[in-house]
Amino acid sequence: MIIDSHVHIWIQQPDRYPWSPVGGYIPENQASVESLLTIMDANNIDGAVLVQPTPYGWDNSYLLDSAKKTPNRLHTVCLVDPMDPNSATKMKKLNEQSGANGFRFNWNLKPMEEWDRNSNQRFLWDMAAKLGTPLCIQCNLDYVPLLQKLSQQFPNVRVVVDHLGKPVIQSGIQQQKFQQLLSLSKQPNIYIKLSGFYYSSSQTAPFSDVIPYVQAFIDTFGAQRCIWGSDFPFIMDRWNYTSALNWISELGQVSKEDRAWILGNTAKMLWW
Repeated sequence: MIIDSHVHIWIQQPDRYPWSPVGGYIPENQASVESLLTIMDANNIDGAVLVQPTPYGWDNSYLLDSAKKTPNRLHTVCLVDPMDPNSATKMKKLNEQSGANGFRFNWNLKPMEEWDRNSNQRFLWDMAAKLGTPLCIQCNLDYVPLLQKLSQQFPNVRVVVDHLGKPVIQSGIQQQKFQQLLSLSKQPNIYIKLSGFYYSSSQTAPFSDVIPYVQAFIDTFGAQRCIWGSDFPFIMDRWNYTSALNWISELGQVSKEDRAWILGNTAKMLWW
């Protein structure tokens, strides 16, 4: 079974699905659920996790409407405003009434100290624990101390670190902040998403300078806590979908059993 744990979709129908960006951009292209399913079919992908794109802000309508079309194949990670004191209640409603399978916070939008001071964070994490839904965290290595703190305070919340934690490749694999992230492997509720590797790479495809970091995650966390994601449709701008899938499949030091976990079994355990 192959599951793509990180895809984004949107459609150019602002009258029905209006833009409300929290990440600073509005896409000009199309990345419809139909185009995603076509690529999935062509690559024998059994399932995918739809991650709410920031151009839609806190309105998860297109994501949820798309997932309803093929509920056994598409699951969802929604966004809620982490600064809104009502967001914990909204998480509960999205999960119980709309079928949301997880939630995501983009810590890179604010300094770590601001997140740490935000008492609302604790309510959101507590709700995730009650619902049993994973939390995806988009952050760079500067946020590892907060990641450690909250994941220890909420050991029942499964935490997925998106895009390798965005390490600075030029600083080397022994850089202190990356080693601090690796040390979080001691906490069994933390998972690593092997996605968006080009955000850290200083090279063009096939982004070979990232391979030692991916291998370090697999060696340290184990394949059962590593998850492949394509980052569709952004992968199409930098490479192509099939190559991104094969890139993980062809890692030389990964056994067939471990590849099965990375490419599907871990995601199935988290979101299905």
